[in-house]
Amino acid sequence: MGRKIRNERARNPRFAGRALALNAGIFLEEKILRFAIEWGKITFDGSAMRDILFVEGKVTERNRERLEAKYGTNHLVDVDEAKILLKGHPAEVIIGNGFEGLLKLDPEAESALKQKTALTVLASPQAVDMLNEKIKRGERVNALIHTTC
Repeated sequence: MGRKIRNERARNPRFAGRALALNAGIFLEEKILRFAIEWGKITFDGSAMRDILFVEGKVTERNRERLEAKYGTNHLVDVDEAKILLKGHPAEVIIGNGFEGLLKLDPEAESALKQKTALTVLASPQAVDMLNEKIKRGERVNALIHTTC
């Protein structure tokens, strides 16, 4: 009756980054972060932001003002953002380059990302789908999602 259950999270990488709860002797996986996108916003866990960085399992709003001040546009991923996206040594970095693909990678940023990890650049709706799937599978992934053009 009193079956012992060991903590699978400690020895199984598929549980990496996921919280587990013990309920009546069975491990239940808590809600996994899931993103939804529409023009101008990305939503998750009851929150909404314009553009996001998803790094090491944490969501932060992208600093669009810094980019506008430095480059005159926020439609650019620069080397500073590339460094942020490489934190935690992800297996892959996903860039959602907007609904119309107007977000571009600075050549130096693109080179830095490709040297250290797999890089996938997709239209933002497809990037969000891929990100959700990778999170669900417990993969180490970081992302930048642009929510407009």
